[in-house]
Parts: sequence; C-alpha cells; structure tokens
Amino acid sequence: MKIEPTTLQRLRDDLLQSGRRPSMVLPAIYEVLTREGKLSPEETMSIARVEPLAETMFLMMAADGVIAEEERDVVRGAIRGLSNEQIRSGTINVMLEGFQARLEAEGRDARLKEIAEALSEDVKEAETAFTLAAAVAFADDDITDEENELINQVASWFGLSEERAEQVLDQLQEEQGED
Repeated sequence: MKIEPTTLQRLRDDLLQSGRRPSMVLPAIYEVLTREGKLSPEETMSIARVEPLAETMFLMMAADGVIAEEERDVVRGAIRGLSNEQIRSGTINVMLEGFQARLEAEGRDARLKEIAEALSEDVKEAETAFTLAAAVAFADDDITDEENELINQVASWFGLSEERAEQVLDQLQEEQGED
C-alpha cells in the first residue's frame, strides 16, 4: 500500500491549524504540573485515553529520523482534538519527551507491540491510530520510504488488513472531495 498525499491533505491541514495555535496557559506551567503528577483527574484520564494514539503518531513522526515542526503541529492538534482540548501544549511536550525516551530504551517494534496490545480490543481505535499516523506521515509533504514502511507495519500490527487500510485511506480521500 502506498499513501497518496491527496488522501490525507484535509485531515493534515485541520490538525496543523489546531496544533499551531498557542495554548491559553503558558506551556512551561503545564510541563511542571505534568512532570510532578499534579494534573487534574480529568486531564490525567484524557492522557491515558489518548496516549496509545499519540504514541503511534510520535513513532510515525520519528520514523525517518527527522522530526519536522509541521509533524509536531499535526500531533499537537490531534492530541488537543482527541482530548477535547483538555491536554495543553506543555503536557503534550512532556508526553513527546516520554515517547522519545521509550523509543530509545525499547525500540520501535516493542513500542508498536505494546500499543497494538492496548488497542487490540477496539477496532475503531486501531483504525483511528492508523489514520492519524498516516496524517503525520504526510504532515511535512514528504512521505519517506521509512514512513510508508511504518504505515504498512502499523496497519498489520493493529489488525487492519491491506484491504481495510486501503478502505480507510479511500474514505479519507472521499471526505476530502466533499469539501
């Protein structure tokens, strides 16, 4: 399966717009609160709910060894949207740091395995993770071979057949045509 840039452009643009806008509270404050475990119960629950999706996006962002600012914007926008705006930029920064540390300590395959296990009971969440990873791959307008290989791996590990993955991407393309 080869990801076509036009398939994901609208989703990417929406996430970029959301990810670029400044947080209402200074990011540094939320970085401190997150590191000290002093977030509200609602924020903590939001993080737990979106973490597998966010880490999947991070792994895609890191796949080619270059983390572009556009990719960070897409990930920030997606996390904000997935959390109904409960997770702030500072918290997202700390989450990304944690994902980087896990990647370095355990490797990409181990992280994907753990995420796949976390998503294994919910096909819709697995498809959402796949879709968001594809949006990140296209965020910098250059889908590298490493990113394309990873999107195929994500589809496989997350239980999406090649046909279903193509359907998800085709659906995105159809939705883009409606705008």
